[in-house]
Amino acid sequence: MTKQITVGYDGSPSATAAVHWAADEATLCAAPLRIVSCYDIPLTGMTPMGMGYPEAFAMIESDTRRQAGDLVASLRETHPGLEVSTVVTSGPASSTLLDDIGPDDLVVIGSSSHDHASAFWLGTPRRVIRHSPCPVAIIRGAATGATPARVIVGVDGSPASDDALAWAGDEADRHRAELVVVHGWTYPYLAVDSSSLQARDLTQVDAACTLDAAVEQATARFASPVTGRLIEATPATALLQTVRDGDLLVVGSRGRGAVVSAVFGSTVNIVAEQCAVPMIVVR
Repeated sequence: MTKQITVGYDGSPSATAAVHWAADEATLCAAPLRIVSCYDIPLTGMTPMGMGYPEAFAMIESDTRRQAGDLVASLRETHPGLEVSTVVTSGPASSTLLDDIGPDDLVVIGSSSHDHASAFWLGTPRRVIRHSPCPVAIIRGAATGATPARVIVGVDGSPASDDALAWAGDEADRHRAELVVVHGWTYPYLAVDSSSLQARDLTQVDAACTLDAAVEQATARFASPVTGRLIEATPATALLQTVRDGDLLVVGSRGRGAVVSAVFGSTVNIVAEQCAVPMIVVR
């Protein structure tokens, strides 16, 4: 069970969507919500005309606290009973978000590949995912609400994908949503003769066994309906082909290569940059 949800907020549309998603999730999990608002410190000579450095610093901090206060007041109206706290700091977002975070928490970040005005948050998801001890949710500005119709999870038979499957199944049960288990596979060689065709068939059979084992495990453990999808494509392509508006996508942050390579940056990066639905990366 999620103990605490921490969400980053910088006033941008994608960050606002992330806060509302996090508030809905915190309400469902009966978890406290912590909103972290970071601001840039103005460089000497970059302050508004006629304003000294101390005055400019105080104005930026005051505006950030006011925005955070207005947001909390709004959330308390829309989510009565939700425990909300704020942290306002000039520290870098990628590190401040992870302060006082444990493995049973959830960190939520707004991210939009189409909104370069919020450059303060660009790159933050990758850094947070790399260093976070807990799952990280990446929410697009155009994402739908926090109640998914389906929870999509990528599997590859590794311990990391087992953790992702467990998290996705629990989330599907909380939302009473369908759990869709996806395994992408490819045969890396050109099948031109009988022996290579047989090797390709064996690769497909192995992939099907991996998917069947995950579906069987999920069916035995969770109450939600479970379906499996075996797709001949790279893991990222398989996941992106499966998700649609209203879904929640869950992936593991480490794997043997089918979900996420042992070197961070493969499937997670590709999917995070292109996926338009809320995405959870499970450590």
